[in-house]
Amino acid sequence: MSFSACLRKYLDEAGCSAQELADSSQISASSVSRYLSGERTPNPNGDAILKLARALASRCESDEKRIEADLIAAAHEGEADYAAFAKNLGVVMETFGIANNRLARYMGFDPSYISRILGGQRRPADMVAFVDGVATYIARNYYDEAGKAKAADLTSTTPAQIESPEAFGAVLREFLGSSAETPNRSNAMAAFLEKLDEFDLNDFLREIRFDEIKIPTSPFQLPTTKTYTGIEQMKQAELDFLRAAVLSRSTDDVILYSDMPLEEMAADAEFPKKIMAGMAMLIRKGIHLMNIHDVHRPFDELIMGLEGWIPVYMTGQVSPFYLPQPTNHAFLHFLRSDGTVAVSGEAIAGNQNGGRYVVTKAPGDVAYLRRRATELLSHARPLMRMFREDGANNLSRHLSQLETNAKAEPLEIGRETFKNMRITVWPESHALIEKTNQPCISFVIEYPALVDALERFEATLF
Repeated sequence: MSFSACLRKYLDEAGCSAQELADSSQISASSVSRYLSGERTPNPNGDAILKLARALASRCESDEKRIEADLIAAAHEGEADYAAFAKNLGVVMETFGIANNRLARYMGFDPSYISRILGGQRRPADMVAFVDGVATYIARNYYDEAGKAKAADLTSTTPAQIESPEAFGAVLREFLGSSAETPNRSNAMAAFLEKLDEFDLNDFLREIRFDEIKIPTSPFQLPTTKTYTGIEQMKQAELDFLRAAVLSRSTDDVILYSDMPLEEMAADAEFPKKIMAGMAMLIRKGIHLMNIHDVHRPFDELIMGLEGWIPVYMTGQVSPFYLPQPTNHAFLHFLRSDGTVAVSGEAIAGNQNGGRYVVTKAPGDVAYLRRRATELLSHARPLMRMFREDGANNLSRHLSQLETNAKAEPLEIGRETFKNMRITVWPESHALIEKTNQPCISFVIEYPALVDALERFEATLF
């Protein structure tokens, strides 16, 4: 019996809710929720099982020692299942030669997160979504004759049986020891909301020493126009743009857009850190970032990508947008625009390394690219809007405008699931996520797919 099933059995016998169990055991409601959903299993030798057994025994006829023994046995069974999963994941990554940082970037995680999963120190918050992400990544990047032969060797099938990328992904999901079903939006949204609930901006700012960030003043020598070719030079082009934007006298908004795949650019594990450092400097300088996301991708990929932006979202100095219509993915585009510097690039899908990117400070070119970025932004819609405490009046006015067109009464979602958030959804219209811990910030979500996923979200605590 799994740990979640065993805990649910005793919970039913005790006749209490998950929230009551959390209160009486002094274990957080979110942890109890994850135990019941099967997303997490406590350490068989830890204090959590003792606390749960004591709390359950006080409410039912079963002996505390018997409950504890059953929970420990179930936890050991879960540990064995997870050990097998971690081993299989390692075998898959070694077989296909997948580097931690490439997989992590695709799935929106830090490389150390993948390392902890492989080492058994961390479980994925949503196992089905994680397995699906791994299988999808491999199917997209390794579906060829050599890849099919490797998958066949792993899974005791034949290459002929792996006749499509979908079949390729399915056999990998089965090998990894998880259901081949596609993760539903509620699962992906649950992982995103859990991270948002636990995120503390003050802790993050202290960790990166935001108040100590110094805006460089030394001259940055960059030609008026510089051309870059290939992935490695493209990374340098983006870093050069950020340096020039930080050092410029412009206080204009920075507009960001890219529909290019990022796996190749993230091969260097240090590159994302350098990008975020540049973004932090722009924010420290007081610059507002207008980021146009590419949302035309699988929903779980979109959510994983959004998770990486949570820290900068929380500053209130980033406005995320999306284009309602898909772009032509045969031609890839890259555009960054500041008041005095810009970078643009293009490539053909599947041959990103042959792309060309140009950083320019020439006034005419900067003005032209600024018009292009502004025109592109005019076609975009807000993915979500952020309001800090000092913008309460603006939040109230914006909600009033949205509510005039709402077709249904608001729903309160997961009232007791989250300790630092309140979520309200106006079906088919918009949603409001309010962070209640300091600094308070409210997210008004208007992207239909996210609103729909929030409406369908089922809190596992209940």
